[in-house]
Amino acid sequence: MISVIAMRDFRGFVRDGRLPFVGGLTLLLLIASIAVGWRAQSEAAAERDSAQANGYETWVNQGQKNPHSAAHLGIHVFKPRAPLSLFDPGLEPYVGQSVWLEAHRQNDFRFRPAQDATGLRRFGDLSAAYVLQVLAPLIVVLIGFDAFAGEREQGTLRQLASLGVAPSRLLWGKAAAIAGAAAALLVPAVALSLVAVFEAAAAKTLADNLHRLFWITIGYGLYLGTFLFVTLAVSAMASRARIALITLLAIWTVVTIVLPRAAAEASHTLLPTPSRAAFTAALSADLADANRKAFEETFHVKSWQEVPAEDSGRALWVDDHAGYGVFDRHYDELWNIFERQQRLQEWLGVASPLVALRGLSMGMAGTDLAHQRDFAAAAETQRRLIQDMMSSDRIAHGGSLGYNYQAQPDLWRKVPPFDYHMPSYDFVLARCWPDVAILAIGFVLSLAATVGATRRLRPL
Repeated sequence: MISVIAMRDFRGFVRDGRLPFVGGLTLLLLIASIAVGWRAQSEAAAERDSAQANGYETWVNQGQKNPHSAAHLGIHVFKPRAPLSLFDPGLEPYVGQSVWLEAHRQNDFRFRPAQDATGLRRFGDLSAAYVLQVLAPLIVVLIGFDAFAGEREQGTLRQLASLGVAPSRLLWGKAAAIAGAAAALLVPAVALSLVAVFEAAAAKTLADNLHRLFWITIGYGLYLGTFLFVTLAVSAMASRARIALITLLAIWTVVTIVLPRAAAEASHTLLPTPSRAAFTAALSADLADANRKAFEETFHVKSWQEVPAEDSGRALWVDDHAGYGVFDRHYDELWNIFERQQRLQEWLGVASPLVALRGLSMGMAGTDLAHQRDFAAAAETQRRLIQDMMSSDRIAHGGSLGYNYQAQPDLWRKVPPFDYHMPSYDFVLARCWPDVAILAIGFVLSLAATVGATRRLRPL
């Protein structure tokens, strides 16, 4: 009986044009977004690999030079593109993907694609994640709003009741029909993402990326399942199909547009970030104070200009190590503010499963704040390695030559190329379990509401 009801409703979706037109258009957008993302990812990966290789070659081919001057030349390093970023680019267009590693400074990320975009970006990027997060729930609403209300208006609900069709079988049959229509959207996205993962992921990271894709599929399944059962519950309670449609469109607008935006604005208001000028001023003041104290304790002078030439290499070492703790403290505070904002958005967005889904989707795609912070820490470790190697060589061989000391070119090759690897999916799951819990709870509550509504179902 359930399969008969599901097949009847599914044929109805096809005959009245809702599934071929609305679902087909969405499917085209979904496939196009993945294809465009795949091409953009391949081009960006090739460009980044080339730029980083050329930057390292520039570093090792400097010739004879003072190590401190070489450290100021520095190296540009690039964050590798995660294979699943073609599915959900997340924060990548906004946070920058390259950082310049130079002496004495921890630089900000550069080359943010959003800086070159038009004002249309505020409406969102065309990505598979955006299509499934915003448009797919709308498709579920448009397909299923008259599941029960339409039957009631046409009088067929009374006929089904007279034939002894149990409300529970009617519920699961209609749920199966709508789920089959939604699967026409979700399955191609998963299949294309699988192909992209196999094509882009290295052999040693393939299993990790498949685990990530598994959790992405679970998250989107719970999210769309929640909309499915909310749609059926409203349709079961509404007296007219028109009322059900208006109610569901209002719910879709609030859940996908209003609440996520309100949560973001509230988090920025309650947990404001310092301005760039204020952050730089505080950082510079603390660096100057830390350096002064370090020089007084080590050399009994107030600045590096007063240090004898034979101790200039050691002075650079002291200067850098005095600043490491200051950089750590200020940047950790900034990152922690960003993370608290994200957590506050998740708690404020409990009423909207989209907020939780975005956290899980970006995390498993490797495009969230936690991955950006991990890459920033790895880049800073590389910068300090370079600086310490340069200072150590000058201490060992510079002597009284000071800034006139010229290191041999083989010193530059001792610096290893920057090689960053993303953390495993366990790293993400440990941070995203509240998102998974919120999605699961929302799914269970929507299912319970639908079961309760169908039990009270009346033909008229």
